[in-house]
Amino acid sequence: MFRLVVVLVLVFVSVPVAWSQDVEEPNVAFFYPLVTRRPVIEREYEFRVNHEKGSTGRLTELRGALEFPILPRWQIELEIPLVFRSPRDGSSTGGVGDLTLENKFLVYRSLDYPAQVAAGFEARLPSGSERRQLGGEAAIEPFLTAGMAVGDFDLLAEAAYEVNVNAHVPGPQEQQLTAATAVGYRVSRWYTPLLELTTRTLLRGNEHATLLHRTEVSLTPGLNVRPLPATTFALGIELPVTHAREFDYALRARFIREF
Repeated sequence: MFRLVVVLVLVFVSVPVAWSQDVEEPNVAFFYPLVTRRPVIEREYEFRVNHEKGSTGRLTELRGALEFPILPRWQIELEIPLVFRSPRDGSSTGGVGDLTLENKFLVYRSLDYPAQVAAGFEARLPSGSERRQLGGEAAIEPFLTAGMAVGDFDLLAEAAYEVNVNAHVPGPQEQQLTAATAVGYRVSRWYTPLLELTTRTLLRGNEHATLLHRTEVSLTPGLNVRPLPATTFALGIELPVTHAREFDYALRARFIREF
């Protein structure tokens, strides 16, 4: 796995920045949601903090990501997480989680009536320790995401289907459908409040899984602040609104720097 990580990093480093700039095309500028994917070909680095509190304990993830366009309509992203678990019953653990590699393709864009549609897939690599409950699972997640701007409002939507390919528990491998919508209102160039609605449904998995065939619904109020050009800070809290839930609440933060 270490060799694989080195190869992936070298792929990012070896792509000439000048080549990307030569082929870069304009994007529709949408706000940054906290849960929903954006249909934007991005060139930036990002740091995320996710902190979830549930009935079984607490989970904190620190994620660093590099997003880079290989071609005008093709972007790849490498994300490296650090995971810290504090179970209610048991000792705390921490370490590197499962790496993710995402490919995103722009399939439609309109600049006259600002709108974009993108599709792609995310691959999760089992680099985390299964024994310490830090990951160790491989999964593939195709997705479709779209957005449009209406006046000072940005409207985003996403659908994704995750398939686990090496389940750790007996029974069918898990498959989960996620759907999300997000709306942001540009109060000014530096401030955008936002609200997201997210649903997650475990369609396949172990028959003893408590969330099997149940839909989790959550709301995420938050905001974007741009203190400097090409710099965005996003903050919000995800709140489940149904009895089917993986956590009681989740604090989510993003720091994005475009380059």
